[in-house]
Amino acid sequence: MQALNADARGLYFSAFMFRLDHLEQRIEQPEQVMLEVACDKHTFLICEEGEGRLYIGYEQFPFTTGCVYPLSPSEGYQIEHGNRMELKYMVISFDVIHVLTGDPEQYTRPVFEHRNQLNGYPYAPLSGLLEQLYAIRDYQTDAEYSHLNAQFQRWMEMIITRYTSPKTEQMESRLHSTIQYVEDHYAEEITVTKLARLADIRPVQYTNLFRQLTGHRPLDYVNHVRIKHAKDWLRKSDEPLRDIATRVGFKDEYYFSRRFRQMTGLSPRQYDRSIQQQTLVQDWLGHDVNIPSQPKRIMFYGDSGGDLQVLGIGLLGDQAYDAVAPVNVEEAVRMRPDLIIFDSTNEQQYEQFSRIAPTLAYNSHATLEDRICRVGSWFGKQSEAEKWLSSYQQRMEKMWMKIHASIEPGETVSVFTYHRGARLFVMGNIGLASLLYHPMGFRPVTKVKEALVAGRAYKEISSEAIRQYAGDHIFVLLPEDVIAMQATEKLMQSPNWRALTAVQKGQVYEVEETTWNLGDALTSNRLLTLLPELLCRSSERKQVADV
Repeated sequence: MQALNADARGLYFSAFMFRLDHLEQRIEQPEQVMLEVACDKHTFLICEEGEGRLYIGYEQFPFTTGCVYPLSPSEGYQIEHGNRMELKYMVISFDVIHVLTGDPEQYTRPVFEHRNQLNGYPYAPLSGLLEQLYAIRDYQTDAEYSHLNAQFQRWMEMIITRYTSPKTEQMESRLHSTIQYVEDHYAEEITVTKLARLADIRPVQYTNLFRQLTGHRPLDYVNHVRIKHAKDWLRKSDEPLRDIATRVGFKDEYYFSRRFRQMTGLSPRQYDRSIQQQTLVQDWLGHDVNIPSQPKRIMFYGDSGGDLQVLGIGLLGDQAYDAVAPVNVEEAVRMRPDLIIFDSTNEQQYEQFSRIAPTLAYNSHATLEDRICRVGSWFGKQSEAEKWLSSYQQRMEKMWMKIHASIEPGETVSVFTYHRGARLFVMGNIGLASLLYHPMGFRPVTKVKEALVAGRAYKEISSEAIRQYAGDHIFVLLPEDVIAMQATEKLMQSPNWRALTAVQKGQVYEVEETTWNLGDALTSNRLLTLLPELLCRSSERKQVADV
């Protein structure tokens, strides 16, 4: 009767009882394989130390210290490392019993529908309670379990309090309002205490949340905004430095110059002179970089150098370099580049390159259209970029019209490869897969679509799970690495593989990874010819076999 009365007052969690099932702490090393995990019970994932990304179906979330995410039965998750440190996290599984009706029943639908709503609070209280739970997890008697479950109820009380607090819903908007405040009042005196007070959040907590949202400490962000406006004044004004420094919020000309050099690599006056012979552009990571108006010696680190070459932009030595391999600084210095393009988000290596020559961060995971447009804007080749993309789109449509004679409408496709040794991946939004999943082309299966919607370039899977990811057609990328090739051969001899529909129908295509899976514009051009030849030839063989 109390539950019914509680429900009548609009309460929600009063309709449930919670029972702890299992608690486990996991420590993953940077190179450790973390496959997708299916939840058979309600689950909490709590990051204790480290940094990574959490993927749940179509969603992706930052997984950093203090983050708490709930999952429901039948949902799956996969965690990827974000750096070279170990990742330590807790997994709590529990049962939810719906008791509002006369016949209590297991509840398997989501209890916490807004998955990201538990974050943004101090982690210390949760951490202390987790330590207590972990210390008594190995119970031997009913009384010990009763004590453990009672502690778990305290955990749920804290979680529900945070989830239902009105402050949680407003916290992110209050943070955004302080960011806008900085944009509007950068010339005024701004302190962390003042920003935290405006957001109604404790200063230490505010700083942590601000970094999660912007990647900057609050005062670093203030200086970032001030320097951005200082660049504008240097470009359009001949005012003395002290006046520009005051105009953008710096009281000290010397400190202004020092911060300017730290953030740009140039003094304000060097910057002022350099922009006369250079072009100021912004790279994929938001760095404002002065590059030569007509660079002659471009070093490209990454797999997408062809994006430049289709626009007539040559690379130093007509080659690209591996962006993953350790940087050979001495070789780079000897090559005397006047511009370096680096396909990575590694800020440490970026800084290393930027000390050699002006450096632009690149993003080969962006769409081909976005990349070509960005390259065109960097090098003053916007019209060439537009013409190339228009021509490419026309040829793409003609290719798919030709292929449609060989495939059924709505057929699905998957791309698999072994990489980093015997680790199996299904490809997402890069390389060959990005071409196959064209609106006029194949469709992804549901599990691959989840990865695409979450913005994943690829997803590591187990060979036992391959049926969930296999489409009507399958492309197998043949690697050069010996261990990866042996793993590929072993997979293709396995019962799991032979049971796949695509295998039984002869709709499996083995292609060289180095020829087919580069996502640059040059490779994409070649595939417009290679793909229809492969699919049409396979279709003809199949028709002959059927006869």
